[in-house]
Amino acid sequence: MRVLSAIFYFLAAAWLHAHSIHTSTAEAEYNPKTKKLEVSLTVFISDLEVALIRQSEREMRIDKTPAAEFDAQIQVYLTKNFVVTDAAGKVAKLAWVGREMDAESAKSGDQAVVLFFEVAVPEGEKGAMMRNSVFCEMFKDQINLLHLREGDKKTEMRFTGENPSGKLGEVKKAPETMNPRKAQIEVSSS
Repeated sequence: MRVLSAIFYFLAAAWLHAHSIHTSTAEAEYNPKTKKLEVSLTVFISDLEVALIRQSEREMRIDKTPAAEFDAQIQVYLTKNFVVTDAAGKVAKLAWVGREMDAESAKSGDQAVVLFFEVAVPEGEKGAMMRNSVFCEMFKDQINLLHLREGDKKTEMRFTGENPSGKLGEVKKAPETMNPRKAQIEVSSS
């Protein structure tokens, strides 16, 4: 009963402290030497904590839960919601690298965290599919942006609850000076 009370209290507190922008931003670069997609995913901590509480059915706080336990739950969440498949439909393996607090958001009332991981893509990104449904189960207006680099080629993908998947390599060209923070604001304000 105490666990349920704690979960309810945390969810109520998170709801009261909720923000109106439901966006994540990922930057990914394909490394042809390692044949991996190297990803950094920036998310609001409050959204991440709520997603992990819902998944694990227990309290998960970035500042109170042991790091190994918190990171293990992040990995489980990502394997369900940030999925890359090859041209044959085989799910690519995700390897956790780590996380760090987002310095730019430290001054704001709703701090973000950057999650680092790699996705094995032995055949390269051509023909690969991605499903980025991070937080789409919680927010109908969730937008997940992906800025993808392969050498000089820069592309941008936009994922939503209605359109959580896309083919890598078949996306519109991103502006050369794309700033992920600016993209969050521009997308969210429309």
